[in-house]
Amino acid sequence: MKKVLFICVLFLGFGLTTSEAQSKKMKEKATEKVELLNNEIIAGNKSVALSDIQKYQITEIHLERLKVLKAYRKTGSDKAEIKKINKRFFKIIFEDVLTKPQKKARKKGKEKLKN
Repeated sequence: MKKVLFICVLFLGFGLTTSEAQSKKMKEKATEKVELLNNEIIAGNKSVALSDIQKYQITEIHLERLKVLKAYRKTGSDKAEIKKINKRFFKIIFEDVLTKPQKKARKKGKEKLKN
């Protein structure tokens, strides 16, 4: 229940601050990342593909990640700081949005796509 509440508050906050400032390029990058993730999951197991709600949630997380990264890059932050930011946002995706079967399918699919 805490995770669901956290996700709702997170997206409300993101939605209010980013709804007008998102550029097409950022949206395209976020959508591309979501499709890549979905393709990896589908390659592992088609039955656990991302739902529309999950796609929306992950897109919003990626949009916020891109905005934060853009701000940090303007300040001239180092690669270690950028890596921490990416890790924080991907942790939210993999712990709060994806289910265990989806994580397993992604792992299998990623290996299949590599070979």
